Amino acid sequence: MRQKLLLFIIFILVSFTGFSQLSDLHYLPPLKQGSNNSSVKEQAIYLSTPETAAFTVNAYIGTATTPAATFTISNIAPGVYNLANGDNDVTMVKNANTGVVIYSSGLRFESPGGEKFYVNYRGTSGSQATSLTSKGRQALGTNFKWGGAPNYATTSDISTSLGIMATEDNTVVDILGYDPNCEFRLQNDRDGITSDNIQITLNKNESFVLEAYTNEVSANIDGWLGASIISTKNIAISNGGLNYGVVATSTGSRDAGIDQPVPINKIGKEYVFIRGNGRDSTEFPIIIGTQNNTDIFVNGSTTPIATINNGDYFLVPGSNYSSGSAGANMLVTTSKDAYAYQNLAGSSGVQTIGLNFVAPVNCLLPDNLDNISDITNSAGTTLTGGITIIASTSTPDENISVNDGSGAVTLPASISVTGSTDWKTFYISNLTGNVSVQSTGPIAVGFFGVNSNRGIAGYFSGFDTVPEVDLEVEGGGCLPGAIISVVDANFDAYQWYQNGTIVPGAVLSSYNPTEAGDYFVRVTKGGCTYDSQPIAAYYCLPDVVIKKVADTNIVNDGDEVTFTITVESLGVNPISNVVITDLLPDGITLVSSSISKGSFSYPNWSIGNMSSGDLETLTLVTRVTLPDVNTSTATYTNNISNSQDQTDSNITTDDPSESVTVNFKTPTTVITNRRITFRATRM
Repeated sequence: MRQKLLLFIIFILVSFTGFSQLSDLHYLPPLKQGSNNSSVKEQAIYLSTPETAAFTVNAYIGTATTPAATFTISNIAPGVYNLANGDNDVTMVKNANTGVVIYSSGLRFESPGGEKFYVNYRGTSGSQATSLTSKGRQALGTNFKWGGAPNYATTSDISTSLGIMATEDNTVVDILGYDPNCEFRLQNDRDGITSDNIQITLNKNESFVLEAYTNEVSANIDGWLGASIISTKNIAISNGGLNYGVVATSTGSRDAGIDQPVPINKIGKEYVFIRGNGRDSTEFPIIIGTQNNTDIFVNGSTTPIATINNGDYFLVPGSNYSSGSAGANMLVTTSKDAYAYQNLAGSSGVQTIGLNFVAPVNCLLPDNLDNISDITNSAGTTLTGGITIIASTSTPDENISVNDGSGAVTLPASISVTGSTDWKTFYISNLTGNVSVQSTGPIAVGFFGVNSNRGIAGYFSGFDTVPEVDLEVEGGGCLPGAIISVVDANFDAYQWYQNGTIVPGAVLSSYNPTEAGDYFVRVTKGGCTYDSQPIAAYYCLPDVVIKKVADTNIVNDGDEVTFTITVESLGVNPISNVVITDLLPDGITLVSSSISKGSFSYPNWSIGNMSSGDLETLTLVTRVTLPDVNTSTATYTNNISNSQDQTDSNITTDDPSESVTVNFKTPTTVITNRRITFRATRM
């Protein structure tokens, strides 16, 4: 039997040698809007750089080897690439190019001399606006999550889009983990793709675009959110809503919001968000889990606001911002690496929303941004807007300078971040022209804008430098016996974590885990701390862990109770023919069910095969009743069991039972019999 330990490695350089939004190479995969011009009509791409000497940038469309446009840019002379309107089949594809491999769409920008520059896409229509900042080389990877915000808008032309662009020939891409009820467009057929997973093969610079048209099926509201995009070679993706709305009760809640994420191995656990001009219902972070049992904490609290699994998402309520005013901030930390998006708004109107993919904060963020070009211009539409700044508390306010087209800008007082002693924030509005920020310490900068119903947002910092904490496994590869070690252990201090929780006394450069779980090490170097990517340690023997929980344990006669059953495989090798049996006791009847995988035919949930680390979920909505009218209370215990082809070692303790107490509900309205007497009268 081949023994192994699933290992993820992060490569991090403890110096300012990384790339980010500032890069010599950028990919912009195409996307799909609901219908031509419904989200964006006028479109332009803004090229800017901190370089003072002019240099050449070439723009290529699809697989073409001849530039479609060439620009000469410098710090004082940014470039603008004006695109054809609407569905130009370059940035926005037509129906015929949706759900199929395409070779003449998508953009890449290169500087032949290796100079670094920013690429910021902006688009507008009569009522919508949006922005996307390329992440450069940091956008390239092989493992992503489909991100964005749930799309609750119900008017016409509402859809969510995913664009993928390959960088090498024979790149196999799998899209999986979405709600199996999702239906995606295949050319003119909105529900032409209904399979539970999608596999495509792309050659260098070819693209593939998916569209989930919201009004086609309810699963398209958010069933795609958190899906995995896994490739055999480097790809870049973009995602977002064109159009989308986040307030389910408002038919006017619609705008365009897109951005480009980085792969899973370049995200983190600590995020600072700065509020825009919206209300709580339009101002919120979206956290997407990449590992099971990820706790989410807000503003330094030690009690999680939520716990999510791999592929799940959680909307952090906007009420957690430090105030309801523009510029308020919020600290969100997670026990395990997670994606972070931000929904924000240009005004109090629900139709002015925008979307940012947000970078984690770390002490190696850059100390300058130079520059955001023509900040009030979105493809010819004039905006009113400004920037947000996250800065180190070790940097005096007077050491941070902002300049726009009118010169030096007076900074407002900084706002402290509740729960963090490391960060503070600024909110600066009404800026014009080219905007630059200089600091003597690390900063992260975003921008925002609004014009009537049109809101726009962009994020220009982060992912620049992430420290290198390379891990290796020794001692057999599975538990017991495996040892995890830091390669080139030249850090000042170490602390190991299991499932996001500190392991007391585990402070050496290697650790011998005794239990299955996700492990990472936090290292210290020069006063800064950095986390490795996690590795998952599994047992050599099969270990199937089943758990059952109820949403409530005390109910009244006739009430509903929702049971959540999870099964997780903690053995290093795959298991097969997994079946969970849940035979409800008399007094509990099944109302409805939903599953994450396999099929359910009461009382058996047939999952099939499971790999190490897989966690699947069955949800049962039930109704509980008392056995007869003479019983005032009763307790029912519900048990689950598992079977599979392999023998379960039961190393981990199961939790297969849940008890529910049912009470007689005293009527709140009393009806009494009344005697009515009729008296006959002689005529």
